[in-house]
Amino acid sequence: MQKYFKEDIRSMNITGWSAAENDLAESFALAAQSLIDALRRKNRILVCGNGGSAADAEHLAGELVGRFGYDRASLPGISLCTPSATFTAIANDYGYEQVFKRQVQGLGSAGDVLIGISTSGNSANIVEAFAAAKTMQITTIAMTGSRDSKLSQIADITLRSPSTQTPRIQEIHGLLVHSLCRAIEEEIFPVSGRAPALPPEKIIGPERLATLAAASSGRQAVFTNGCFDILHPGHVYVLKEARKLGELLIVGLNSDASVKRLKGDSRPYHRFEDRAEVLAALACVDYVVGFDEDTPKKLIESLTPKILVKGGDYNHDTIVGADWVTAHGGEVKVVPLLPGHSTTGILKNNGR
Repeated sequence: MQKYFKEDIRSMNITGWSAAENDLAESFALAAQSLIDALRRKNRILVCGNGGSAADAEHLAGELVGRFGYDRASLPGISLCTPSATFTAIANDYGYEQVFKRQVQGLGSAGDVLIGISTSGNSANIVEAFAAAKTMQITTIAMTGSRDSKLSQIADITLRSPSTQTPRIQEIHGLLVHSLCRAIEEEIFPVSGRAPALPPEKIIGPERLATLAAASSGRQAVFTNGCFDILHPGHVYVLKEARKLGELLIVGLNSDASVKRLKGDSRPYHRFEDRAEVLAALACVDYVVGFDEDTPKKLIESLTPKILVKGGDYNHDTIVGADWVTAHGGEVKVVPLLPGHSTTGILKNNGR
């Protein structure tokens, strides 16, 4: 289930919180599976929140009852933020802290799932609703910020946005709402012939190449390649510029044997596994794929990216794979090199 969230993160090119992303992806997988299991049992999804989070709650419920990505049967999603007559009657007669609890007690059943959205994680009316849900055997999922909170202490599953700033938390909540809806829709109503989800791992072995090719076929995939024996600012500049051109960046990486044939017996300076790990750690790189040939021609033909990028004084006639990409409707781009940076220069200055 992590694949849906991680794929959406990559498509938006969100950077700067990879460790938190992994933690959130694990919680996301548990939440998505809980929702899918409940809906397959014909149970309901109840959602609540205040202010902007109320809008997120209505949004999620609306996507379930209506549709998210494509036509399919309606799903039972209920926002507890409406109708206004029920909401205001409870607030008037019992107090604002009871507005969600009373609805959970009236509409909820064992096996349902209650999602509470709160940027602080301390909204009193959601805490009350979660307490009631616990006694009714209703699974609770909290969507909060990064801090520990009353909801994180009581919820069965907590999706923590990796921020303490309300606007950033709400933006990530919006992403989570969409990722959850997509996971539910594609798992419960799979469509034959739809491209598979992108692989969750960044370093792709030969056994996963076909999956990556199928998953990236309908996307604005960018491809570039190199030995990346000693990663330097010039490399990073080209990679970052390449990533700006599409939805995801795939980097072809020469194997150790390939580098030795191209660069001589003293190379590579770093083994393939180390070079791949360093590249994969860059936020601008989505996937690293190794190849053993002297050129990435076969790899490019397997992936057929929408955009092929090289750095330096190349043109269409000198870029390997350019004819294949353009023949399949793609583009070839050249990113100028960053002056003063080269692997050859680094090795020369260090006496190699």
